[in-house]
Amino acid sequence: MIQACRNSDSQASVLGFLIECYSHKGLFLEGLEVFRETRVHGYVPTIRTCNALLGVLQRKGEPELAWCFYGAVVRNGVSPDQFTWSIIARILGKNRNLERIARMVDMGMYNSVLYNVLIDGYCKRGEFKAALDHLNEMCNRKLNPGFSTYSSILDGACKYGDIEVIEMIRGSMVEKKFIPNSLLSEYDSIIQKFCDLGKTYAAEMFIRRAWEDEKVRLEDATYGCMLRALSRGGRVKEAIELHGVILERGIAVNDSSCYAFVNVLCNEDPSVEVSELLRDMIGRGFSPHAADLSKFITSQCDKRRWREAEDLLNIILEKGFLPDSFCCCSLVEHYCSSGRIDSAIALHDKMEKLKGGLDVTTYNVLLNGLFAKRRVEEAVRLFDYMRAQNLVSSESFSIMVRGLCRAKELRKALRIHDEMMELGLKPERAKYKRLISGFKY
Repeated sequence: MIQACRNSDSQASVLGFLIECYSHKGLFLEGLEVFRETRVHGYVPTIRTCNALLGVLQRKGEPELAWCFYGAVVRNGVSPDQFTWSIIARILGKNRNLERIARMVDMGMYNSVLYNVLIDGYCKRGEFKAALDHLNEMCNRKLNPGFSTYSSILDGACKYGDIEVIEMIRGSMVEKKFIPNSLLSEYDSIIQKFCDLGKTYAAEMFIRRAWEDEKVRLEDATYGCMLRALSRGGRVKEAIELHGVILERGIAVNDSSCYAFVNVLCNEDPSVEVSELLRDMIGRGFSPHAADLSKFITSQCDKRRWREAEDLLNIILEKGFLPDSFCCCSLVEHYCSSGRIDSAIALHDKMEKLKGGLDVTTYNVLLNGLFAKRRVEEAVRLFDYMRAQNLVSSESFSIMVRGLCRAKELRKALRIHDEMMELGLKPERAKYKRLISGFKY
């Protein structure tokens, strides 16, 4: 398509269009590759195109790539604009680098986004004097701080229990009509608005006032918003408590809230309470991301909580979900070391039905376990599956040859030996000498 364009302006436009398309779809690596092409051809992309790619790098949590890209943009002679400074501020704010944002403001590179990031960062630190000073600057510069700005300060004050700041900001929000003076009929909308912004401490304050002070019955959707916000904010203890309230009161929350909750549970220490909650949620059809769940089960295995890991893994497999293999490997190796070969084979059978498998090292442990129990046919069947999945090594072949020789299955052993040699998997000389000595039986 680029070659079909007859002049350089058209080619530059096409390349810029491609970068923006990739950026809007979140495909930043592809966007960076096209940007490289623009430099090869000597084209200078517009600042709008550069902002699109810089923005996706910020949203995807790629600060190092973002800084490298920004450096390349500046070296290409592209002048940053207000949107660029806003994206840079978000990157700096994510890393709590507030001093650099403050320097940008002092140098005259300011807008409402920079101030909002700065104020939010100071409030998360509990530095309310600095936050309020910048709020006043915003007002003096006619930047019109909105609901989001004030909610950052209120959220921080609720987190740190600063009653004076809470009352002052709440009064300002009433005065500016961001929240009504009487919340009786507005609790749901206000709480949901705080939750959508991730301001869970402020939302928590209003939800407790609705419960305790005014005995307001909140909508089910409000509980769902709160559960999702607490989960995404990593406040797992509070999310678990709210989940208990939801179950106790028979409240129906939407699926997205349940999935956010079950995913954050996987990042917790695998206590009995969390393990039971995960089993319950998965049993109700809410399965977390495979990588997160695998990490949780592996953590259970690392802490030798074998029974809990086994119960959770069985529920997952029965639901037709296949976790990453490394958590299954830990459990299979435990079964083999404790002589529970039947359990290891049963787990592998479930994985096989879902087209899953173990790693080569674990397969070799299981092969050795089967031969130790003289379960030769099962070892042969397992080895056939390993070959079909291309999960064999020189050690795998050696185990099979050794085991079959000891079982007096010399013809089978010889066939596998010949296959090993054809594949170039012959062991080192000393090991090979010991291996072929088995044919003397």
